Amino acid sequence: MIKLDDICIKSEDTLLCALKKISSNGLGIVFVIQDGNLFGSMTDGDIRRALINGASNNLSVGPLCNQNVIYEHISAPDINVRNITNNSIRVVPLVDDNKKIVDFATLTRPHNVVVMEPSLTGNELEYVTDCLKTNWISSQGSYVNLFENRLAKFFDSKHCLAVSNGTVALHLGLKALGIGVGDEVITSNLTFGASVNSIIHSGARPVLVDVDRDTWNISPKLIEKAITSDTKAIMPVHLYGNPCEMIEIMRIAKKYDLKVIEDCAEAFGATIGGKRVGTFGDVSTVSFFANKIITTGEGGSVQINDDNIYLTAKKLRDHGMSPNRRYFHEIVGYNYRLTNVQSAIGCAQLEQLNEFTNKRTKVFQRYHDLFAECEYIQEQYVAPENVSANWLYTICLKGGFEEERDNLISHLKSQGIDTRAIFYPMNEMPAFLDYLNNSEFPISRAISYSGISLPSSINITDDEIKHVVDTVLNFFI
Repeated sequence: MIKLDDICIKSEDTLLCALKKISSNGLGIVFVIQDGNLFGSMTDGDIRRALINGASNNLSVGPLCNQNVIYEHISAPDINVRNITNNSIRVVPLVDDNKKIVDFATLTRPHNVVVMEPSLTGNELEYVTDCLKTNWISSQGSYVNLFENRLAKFFDSKHCLAVSNGTVALHLGLKALGIGVGDEVITSNLTFGASVNSIIHSGARPVLVDVDRDTWNISPKLIEKAITSDTKAIMPVHLYGNPCEMIEIMRIAKKYDLKVIEDCAEAFGATIGGKRVGTFGDVSTVSFFANKIITTGEGGSVQINDDNIYLTAKKLRDHGMSPNRRYFHEIVGYNYRLTNVQSAIGCAQLEQLNEFTNKRTKVFQRYHDLFAECEYIQEQYVAPENVSANWLYTICLKGGFEEERDNLISHLKSQGIDTRAIFYPMNEMPAFLDYLNNSEFPISRAISYSGISLPSSINITDDEIKHVVDTVLNFFI
């Protein structure tokens, strides 16, 4: 972990001191501080040129540094910071209102401690290179089939379809199940908008219900109360990797003859009594976005056991074309296919899943242990018989601090710690106001406005986690 002190040097320090810091941090640069604030920068090239021109190792860096240093404010959006960092500007200091350096960004990280980042240290480059060398870069190629077969085996599913993202996976599943105009689909009010968008795109009407106060997942009791004669399906969302009460949900579905589409976007690998999530419903979907359990950059998959549903989904995914008559469109379909290049990345990611899972478990346990004595936070409750996928370590503030969530986010950012607020309740989204009924959602609102996700990458170190926890605890003092 590179600390702020590793990239900063006082203006009165020597060239030799600057050279040692640059050699140690490996970034090729240090930032010069004068009177506590950013004054300039000095690269290894700057030092080399100064020495060639006769400067002594013992000269102060202040008079020799570059004072036209490029920087950004700590509150600047990440996209602004990323637009600055390129091959020539590898490190950007982030400053407060007084121009004091409080964090820094690099080519790969917009903050020193990021909330989530992918790990691409396996065979990803080798497999992608193979795609490029063989010219199989589109949606046909051996890696697509290999990825689908490995996913089907992982889920013990008869069929799997790789698709271009998790949202279209949900849409494809709904359409393959025959969900459409006039139908209602019950889903959670506390989720990412893709869940609701996919229902609307299918032509159906989303019916939002509130969540459980402890698990933050859709409430089975409220599901049953929301069922009408138009209800055709339930879409449970395993929020932040925590399994929903699928046994009870499936009991309700059987009682009312409803289809179940499991949204497992954040829960790849989670289990209920040893049985994987994604294996309970009629259809399940996964997301492989860059911040998910495994990634293909963008991507997703649909798991199906029923042969007829699978054939319909496959045809819909592939432009509605006949599987036996090329370029012959039997139905109106979509282009929801995943590329061979993305599938190659997915295959490499799957090979590392056990390692990823073990690291995630350790990260969550470390947070749990360090927060054990803190009375001001609530963790998401995971039932004893369940195993979470441990996607994002997320807490809610309590004990009078509920309304301080945004201040905590700002406090953490000022210390170089990236965070993320919990999803907004769907009933508050302007896009979905036409689909609301008279239901109230006090629990999802309370969780949303008091919740914060902390850095959870598998590459986060124990020291970084300790830094995050200490910073949170100091906020309550």
